[in-house]
Amino acid sequence: MRKFIIVLLSAIVMLTCGISAKADDFDYGREALESALPDDARDYLTSAEITPDAPKTFSFSEALNGAWELLKSKAGKPLKMLCALCGVVLFCALTESIAEAGSLKGVFSIVGVLCGAGIAAAAMYDLLNSSLNAISAAANFMLVFIPILTGISAAMGHTLTAAAVNSAILGCTQLFSQLSANFLAPLCGAILGVSTAGAVHPQLKLDKLGELIKKFIIWGLTLVMTIFMGVLSLQTAVSAASDNAAIKAAKFAVSQGVPIIGGTVSDAVNTLSTGLSILKSSVGVYGMIAAGAIILPVMAGLLCYKAAIILAQTLAEMFGLKKLTALFKSCGAVITIITAITFCVLLLNTIAAAITLCMTGYNG
Repeated sequence: MRKFIIVLLSAIVMLTCGISAKADDFDYGREALESALPDDARDYLTSAEITPDAPKTFSFSEALNGAWELLKSKAGKPLKMLCALCGVVLFCALTESIAEAGSLKGVFSIVGVLCGAGIAAAAMYDLLNSSLNAISAAANFMLVFIPILTGISAAMGHTLTAAAVNSAILGCTQLFSQLSANFLAPLCGAILGVSTAGAVHPQLKLDKLGELIKKFIIWGLTLVMTIFMGVLSLQTAVSAASDNAAIKAAKFAVSQGVPIIGGTVSDAVNTLSTGLSILKSSVGVYGMIAAGAIILPVMAGLLCYKAAIILAQTLAEMFGLKKLTALFKSCGAVITIITAITFCVLLLNTIAAAITLCMTGYNG
């Protein structure tokens, strides 16, 4: 009944005041959406001529070329770290071959491990800083993007679906943001410190701690994302069915129940809904591209650092340097943890936009 009254009042206003039903006149907050982006992502989208009103589509070859250029632009620092770690590995291998026994061999080994830990710690700090900045920027963007997208859906009549998506996504965004800001840096620092102590003193048997924590976090993230996707899908499915039934009932009531102008009002509502549906799709695609512009550069840097650590670990294994191998393995676990959390933030935004677009499609 409420939807019927709203549609009827809108029709009276349009017919008496001459207000046209155009989605172009709908102020959905474009300036707020674009200003929520960090400067680098905004500059990239502007140079690529990607806007909320007309998001650009990419071919498969363009996406591959863009990914390759992104990886090349992020490979500088990881390559320098790899060269430094290879130098440490060669130093340890040379000193172990010279000092075959005695306390001198242990001293050289500890020096090599500490040098490797120092180089890795500097790289991990750089990764943590860039990842936390990207996660914070993505969370701030989602706090603007998700209400705008769900607001357009609510304007189309999908009020229950919009409320379900908005509350769930914003809550999960704040959860990931707070966990990353308060626990990610201390956790990674603790893993690296304990792994260094285990490499210096192998009798402590601490080399497996980093892998254990990594597995625990990966399983935890997988469980959280699975539960989140399941609950959100069920909520939006039920809400979308209720919204669609209410919208169709309201249109039928107006078309059949309002004398003379019922068909005209129904056509006007259909025209407005079609325009809003196109606008919602454009904004949703823009939001997914914008989130990728924020997160993907950091992901490219993480992949480059991960590859560098794997190469250094392989070289240490070739020379039989167990302490350095354990240290590099723990560094790889730290990078995996950062990558998993960063990817979950990107996945969260993509899932929210995709579910909203699918569950609130236009129903003529």
